[in-house]
Amino acid sequence: MTNLSQTRGDTATYTFQRKNADGGIITSTPDALYFTVKKAYTDKTPLIQKKLDDMAMAEDGTWSFTIQAGETDMLAFGNYVYDIQVNDNDAVTTIAKGAFTLTPEATWQSNE
Repeated sequence: MTNLSQTRGDTATYTFQRKNADGGIITSTPDALYFTVKKAYTDKTPLIQKKLDDMAMAEDGTWSFTIQAGETDMLAFGNYVYDIQVNDNDAVTTIAKGAFTLTPEATWQSNE
């Protein structure tokens, strides 16, 4: 994953794989795993955060998590930042980061 885009107020599922230095897929479960969205990397409080218990790993080592509609429907349209951090065996590694953009929607929850 590099840059992500989601329509505000929609539900979206994201997937990723952990890989070692040789490009092999890591299928073990880490001590902790985080997907975090903030307005800026320097902000202390996450706007959206998924932790290990919020994620599932398939047999092929693909992790998935879902951002529910209610987690974004009150956020402003625009650009945010995200990262995916793995904590395992006393090592902390950021395996992905980039822009997280919330795009406009025509049908708001109040219109449904």
